[in-house]
Amino acid sequence: MKIRFGRSTFVIVICIVLGILLALQMKGLNRKSVTRDSLQELQNSVIEYQKKNQDLDRRNNQLHDYIRTLENELSGSETGALAKIIEEKEQYAIFAGLRKVENDGVIISLTSNAPARMRDSVLRQFVNELASLGAQAVSINGERKVATTEIRANDDQIIINGVRFDRNDTFEIRAIVNPDSIDEYIIPYLENVREVILKELEGENWTITIKHEKKLVIPALREDRIAYQNDLLVPVE
Repeated sequence: MKIRFGRSTFVIVICIVLGILLALQMKGLNRKSVTRDSLQELQNSVIEYQKKNQDLDRRNNQLHDYIRTLENELSGSETGALAKIIEEKEQYAIFAGLRKVENDGVIISLTSNAPARMRDSVLRQFVNELASLGAQAVSINGERKVATTEIRANDDQIIINGVRFDRNDTFEIRAIVNPDSIDEYIIPYLENVREVILKELEGENWTITIKHEKKLVIPALREDRIAYQNDLLVPVE
């Protein structure tokens, strides 16, 4: 009995040892497999990035060749023609109100004290008078006045270029006009306009001031404004 028990125990121990050795061997194989897989993935990534880099180099060389071609084509008198086109385009952008501008001008501040409220008709009248005086750029509360700008009242708000302003706020009109005529003619003329308006608004508490401002800055029309949109316009050849 003792001999059989000893043999059985020996067999069990041998099986356990073999099981442990087999497990260790499988673990090592898995590690080698994972390592080989990871190495292969890394090699594939390197090859892919090398290919992308080659594509970028090729594209970069093409762009350099294109630039050199343009430089050669625009040599001499053609360069001057291109510069002329760019200059004219910039002048059109300034005229259309798409550029911030600066020069001497006037500032008209209008405040309607309660119970009075700002009237769109008053704002339009001053803007029209400024246009007749040769104003080349006008803004109202920072909104550039262009050909498609609307100035209208809606309940408690004044809407300019689609932007809403409280009718109880102070409104500021800025305009760039002929610097040589500001003090001698333009401001006296606008003061007469102010007196006429205040007389028409007699009984309402209004404050209107007009002043000469040096280096007056008027912002460009913002691209997100409704007056900037032109997607419905189709040119006719």
